[in-house]
Amino acid sequence: MASKKSLIDRFSNWYIPLICAHKYKALAFYLILAVIFAIPILFKPGLKLDADLSHLLPENTPSVKALEESYQRFGSTDRFMIAIQSEDAELVAALQDSISDYIHKNWKGDFVSTQVDNENKFFKDNALLYLPVKHLENIRDNLEDLQLEIGRKNGPLVVDLLGDDSATASGDSNAAAPAKKERVWFDANLPQELGLPDEAAGAFDSFFKKGKEETAATKAGEPEEWDKKKPVPDHLKTRLIGCPRPDSTGKILFNGVVNAKLIRPSTDYEFVTHILARTDSLLAYFSAKTYPVPTRFTVEGTYEGLKEVDDVANDSIFSFGISLVLIFFLTVIFFRSVKGPILVTSSVLYACIPTLAFTALFYGKLNPFTVFVASIILGIGIDYSIHILGTSQKLLNKYATLEEVLEHAQKKMLKPFILASFTTIAAFLTLLAAHFRGFYEFGVVASMGVLFSMLTSVLFLPVLVKCLGGIPKAPDNTLLPKSWDEAKILRFFKYAAFAGFALGAVSLWFAQDVDFEHNLRNLRRVSTEKKQENGINTGVTRINNRATSTPAAVMGSNPAQLDKLYDTLMVRLHVEHDSTLRSFLTLKTFVPPMDSQERRLEVIEEIRDLVEARVFDRAEGEDSANIATLRKLASVEQAFTAEDIPDWALDLLREKDGSYGNIGFIYGNFPSWDAKALRNFQDRYGHWNFDGEDLRTFSSQFILSDVIDSVKKDSFNLALVIILVIFGTLVISFRKPKLFIAGCISFGMGSLLTLGLLGLLTDLFEFGKISIYNVIVIPMALGIGIDATIHMITSWMSDKNMTLRQLMDTTGRNVMASSTTTIAGFVGFLFTTHRGLKGIGDLACISIAMFLVTSVIFTMYLCGTWLKKK
Repeated sequence: MASKKSLIDRFSNWYIPLICAHKYKALAFYLILAVIFAIPILFKPGLKLDADLSHLLPENTPSVKALEESYQRFGSTDRFMIAIQSEDAELVAALQDSISDYIHKNWKGDFVSTQVDNENKFFKDNALLYLPVKHLENIRDNLEDLQLEIGRKNGPLVVDLLGDDSATASGDSNAAAPAKKERVWFDANLPQELGLPDEAAGAFDSFFKKGKEETAATKAGEPEEWDKKKPVPDHLKTRLIGCPRPDSTGKILFNGVVNAKLIRPSTDYEFVTHILARTDSLLAYFSAKTYPVPTRFTVEGTYEGLKEVDDVANDSIFSFGISLVLIFFLTVIFFRSVKGPILVTSSVLYACIPTLAFTALFYGKLNPFTVFVASIILGIGIDYSIHILGTSQKLLNKYATLEEVLEHAQKKMLKPFILASFTTIAAFLTLLAAHFRGFYEFGVVASMGVLFSMLTSVLFLPVLVKCLGGIPKAPDNTLLPKSWDEAKILRFFKYAAFAGFALGAVSLWFAQDVDFEHNLRNLRRVSTEKKQENGINTGVTRINNRATSTPAAVMGSNPAQLDKLYDTLMVRLHVEHDSTLRSFLTLKTFVPPMDSQERRLEVIEEIRDLVEARVFDRAEGEDSANIATLRKLASVEQAFTAEDIPDWALDLLREKDGSYGNIGFIYGNFPSWDAKALRNFQDRYGHWNFDGEDLRTFSSQFILSDVIDSVKKDSFNLALVIILVIFGTLVISFRKPKLFIAGCISFGMGSLLTLGLLGLLTDLFEFGKISIYNVIVIPMALGIGIDATIHMITSWMSDKNMTLRQLMDTTGRNVMASSTTTIAGFVGFLFTTHRGLKGIGDLACISIAMFLVTSVIFTMYLCGTWLKKK
């Protein structure tokens, strides 16, 4: 009695004859299906790219909650700038006002405020009221000291009763006059201590003399630095940002900007698209007008364009193209024909369509991790097509018709396909346990990509084979020297395995040096900035305390909380001398407490009485300039309130509803590229509680810090879970203890040697570190790494007459082809300009190549020795 056929046999006996009998109808069916899949990708809902990392963190993350609150209350901290350049300074100023009015009229609901003028007259007039009492007393003491010095110099009868002038006391009229005392009128740390913004702190520039280094450099013949503000008329110096250095024609151009605070950040793809569309209308409106001199307009700053989003999208397309071309040529080498590569690449390209359609329907967008899923699936998914086509080639001489070949190839490969895909999908789905949403989404999308790749190789590839006229002949060359017999082949892999065990022992030492990438400069895009003819230079040299840092915004419920924050930060800055704190800005920074102003007014009155003395008319040099400045500044006689502050200054702290005083900014003093220093700063300055209420603290740097922290916590834990899942699938796949142990040995040695190589590269070259980007390679490499072992052991055990040479030339060739094409799928990453994304290619190529070598060597050795067939 014939044995009952399995489900796989019954399916193959039904499906293959069906498509062979109706091959063109089957092809039309799959093409129509592809068109249906393309609708959600291209039209509705449409697949978009979201490059905002904050969307990948859990919604209850404190930094994410603070981010949303900051947008609701304050708007974006990014700057949107319309730059204007013309030979006429007055025209630039007039256009600033016109553009500002245009935005207020036509951009309602998209902006919070605009800024064209940073008038600092208020801060100049009240400069002394901003100085702490100790600085004012120092000025007063300097005046008294200078008064005595001038008196001694011009009046011989003036004696300093408090001094110790031995020459005067001895009556030595020929004694040399005392050397002129070097006075410090204003402490160099004054701008930092005041915490004022750049434009307000500029009111104190006249207090400081030029550094000696600059003078020395000028005398040494070095070119004098171009003063961007010097050509600007005095009444426009607070409006225009300056002039670029004139070219050979000597023409001077004036630059001005209109700054707008918008309601959403530059990382919001849809909002930026909307804003840039409105900007095109604005630029078209003003460019169409006629001006007396040539005038240009551009968009500058963080909203300059969808640069980051476009760059990531372009990188994904570029890497996909490179990987596709490389995979095609690799399959040409392995199949020794053109038809074979056309068949396998067409099959895996078809699998990308339902994968992207699923992403569009399920998530509606791609993130920085899933955007490269097409390239990844191109490398991973082609394995199935290579294996089933290679198996079909092997069966060509065994069966008379193409239908029989396809039917038996499908029967033979469907079970190992299910096992291999289950292993890889299980590895990817372990990412569902991650807290980081980027891992979660990538795991789901990649799992569906693997599933669709397996299905298309089983269902769609036979249709292509039938429609294109059959299967190309299998290459008749052997991968091993023809002179080697079975004993010599086994001896070769035996020595190779022993060498692998020895290297594994060494790898134990280096594996402990595998590290996480904390240098954020190695995760950013390589700078490709070039001077563009159409750009307008909006850079202004800044020497102030906050030109190089991103602030942390602290949001409270009432001004009293922010006042307490100010007092706490003053202690940390001036008492504790915390080196990680640069400065801070609250309403109290602009408006010192009334009692403090009153105490300062008392000292200012003493300064005013002193400085008006006629004796100071005889002051010389720098002292004379400081006396003239103090005579102007000391005229202040009354305190001021928040209502007296210029609007542009209050806008720095103003919320969308017009209120101010409930938000402040903290500026750090640490390397912005150091993830460890960033985490320490967040721990110290990202958590505040006053009056029993937790204040919300937001910074774009905190978002990145939380992403790194979340990835680090998830990555290594997930690796352990993935390994357990893989071991579980090996148990299910092989069932027999001997086969399971053989699979574990091959997989374990691949993992150990990969870790050892990464540790060695880290020690020698600071290369190969785990990062927030390439950590997604870990589950993928582990999942793919076991596939080769499963295929080779399954093939070996299924054919009693198979020799080691046959195993190497058939399944081994397919394994090498699939692994090298998988590597090729990641080669495209190596050509991206983003270092973090390039790290994905680095780690994938290293790990997959190592797993390929170990799988072939150890599986061949174990099959020839331990898994001998009776």
